[in-house]
Amino acid sequence: MIRGTSAAPLTPLTDEVVLGSTRVVPFEVPGLGNRTYIAVSDNSAILVDPPRDVDSLLGFIRDSGWSVTHVFDTHIHNDYISGGLAAARLSGADYIVPSDGGIECPAHEVTDGEVITVGAGQIRAVRTPGHTPHHMSYVLSVSGRDIATFTGGGLLYSGVGRTDLFGADHADELAHAQWRSARRLAHTVEHSSAILPTHGFGSFCSVGDAVVGEHTLVGLHTTNPVFLMEEDSFVHQLLENQGPYPDYFNRMGELNRAGTPADPPAMPPIRTLALAAEDAAAGKWVLDLRHRHAFADGHLAGSLSFDAAGAYVTYIGWLIPWDADLHLVVPDEATLQTAVIELGRIAINRVRSAALWRDGSINQSELASMRHADGRRLRAAIANDPELRVLDVRLESESERARLAGQRAIPIHQLTQRLEEVREWADGHEVWVYCGSGFRSAVGASLLNRAGIPAVHVDGSVVES
Repeated sequence: MIRGTSAAPLTPLTDEVVLGSTRVVPFEVPGLGNRTYIAVSDNSAILVDPPRDVDSLLGFIRDSGWSVTHVFDTHIHNDYISGGLAAARLSGADYIVPSDGGIECPAHEVTDGEVITVGAGQIRAVRTPGHTPHHMSYVLSVSGRDIATFTGGGLLYSGVGRTDLFGADHADELAHAQWRSARRLAHTVEHSSAILPTHGFGSFCSVGDAVVGEHTLVGLHTTNPVFLMEEDSFVHQLLENQGPYPDYFNRMGELNRAGTPADPPAMPPIRTLALAAEDAAAGKWVLDLRHRHAFADGHLAGSLSFDAAGAYVTYIGWLIPWDADLHLVVPDEATLQTAVIELGRIAINRVRSAALWRDGSINQSELASMRHADGRRLRAAIANDPELRVLDVRLESESERARLAGQRAIPIHQLTQRLEEVREWADGHEVWVYCGSGFRSAVGASLLNRAGIPAVHVDGSVVES
């Protein structure tokens, strides 16, 4: 059985891989910085690393006249809920996972070198530990030619997948394995093969810039640091640059091993904005998904800004207590439907209510506002007031590259635990919150305001303004 498409359908990208009747279609997964793939050969289709909301992917396959034979996961995912088991159950396909990953749900555990036939093509499993100990890459071959290699969280376009998700004690060992796995692919896969990673497009599972340049194995030989550096130097650089990752990553693996539900998260009831205002005043987690400028101009006192145009899913999962009930403020029902689905990708299922902005239940005079400024005004304010409080909420690696006068650097994911430190440092002064773009600074400024610390939201960069 294949159901209708979801309210937030995944849409195909244009950079397909095509050889005869074999076709690989990439799909971007918004908010997670990942991709998922459909490959088809002679009308037999496979899915690779699908997210939880598989309906639109299965609908794309159905509408194309194909049938799903296999669903592959390259590893037990840490940054999102896999849709692998759900897609397999809904389509009647086989669910394929790497052996030794500790899977607890029904699945075929593929071993290194195993070959699976898909239409006129074949999928060859290649063990590539590094991102995880059990990681597997899958090579799609047609008529003896390797045309695409699904590398998951292993070999990426401008780097590799991080190696510290199994703890610091294993990070060094897995970093060495990551370097060797890249070379194993170089020695066993045709160099003309397209490399198709899952991570590397903004995900915290990747290390390296989120760019797409060379995408063939031979091209990556001349651009990717894993091929340009000796093993020990590469490992040292990788370990130095992995940085923090969201706390919810520590929960995803266990959920994925157990097998995830086929049903999507439930839509919450829509209540009035006046009731949402009462929730915010009572200290409940009321999250406003409107644009951050609209939030600054008027919002419910005590609510937080998580602009849905930014990486709101990742930061809600990182900053809000995992077991918290969430109440959303949205501009329209389409935004609500998309948010529930996208939050469900990281197992946030506790959206208890939603309110539509401007539903007429609250007066403009009852709203709070937040000062905001661009980078040019911040530069001018720093020049006029050497004592200006500037809170930089970027990651440590970012703030070290471009420090600001009067700056106190606290990464956004640490801010809720360090609010009293900010209060003491601010000493009654306004705090200008900066992140270089505007999304994280809006989150940070709203957190400060919620705690009773006056804040100015700085939107944009001091360099570009």
